[in-house]
Amino acid sequence: MVLVAFILSSMLIGWVVPQLLVRRLPGRLAVPVAILAALLLGAGAVWLGAQGFDLLGVEEAETAFARGFNAWKIMLLVAPASALQARRELRKEAL
Repeated sequence: MVLVAFILSSMLIGWVVPQLLVRRLPGRLAVPVAILAALLLGAGAVWLGAQGFDLLGVEEAETAFARGFNAWKIMLLVAPASALQARRELRKEAL
């Protein structure tokens, strides 16, 4: 259950945050900034989730964080793909 929650949250954050930021940030740095923001937000979500699962007594914080970190690694692929896809859509709209 813990791993599934972390995987779903990582995929959601990794896809939605870059999509939103690339559309709102101007210039060439929009993609790297969006990716970095998604990765940092995801890391914070993993830490908070691990603490929450520990408070609920579901799993110890260290073990939950390890599972969350493994799920967070998915964002290393999802966030760049999302940001690049959003930039490609913006270029199509501009034409």
